[in-house]
Amino acid sequence: MTQLTSQELKEKINNKENFMLDLFATWCGPCRVLMGNLGALEKSGEALPMNIYTMDIDSDRDFVMELGIRSVPTLKVYKGGEEVFSNVGVMSQSQLLEVMGKY
Repeated sequence: MTQLTSQELKEKINNKENFMLDLFATWCGPCRVLMGNLGALEKSGEALPMNIYTMDIDSDRDFVMELGIRSVPTLKVYKGGEEVFSNVGVMSQSQLLEVMGKY
């Protein structure tokens, strides 16, 4: 997984890329669980339908507020520059694959 800055994330949204975004905090236990599930998917060798990126919410608090993040972990899916899915909390690997498959 590639960790993005707020500027890099804005560019990906503006370029209308399709991707999954994990918004996390280093001090958040459930965030580590979700990141582990995402990492396991990437390492599984299975072809994933979209890229997975991460962003530390403490890196740009103003931008995180613009995104409407109130709790972590928050997972978002962007398609064609638009947010099409958002979930707060840990998701299993099978749930993550199911969400990816929908978009």
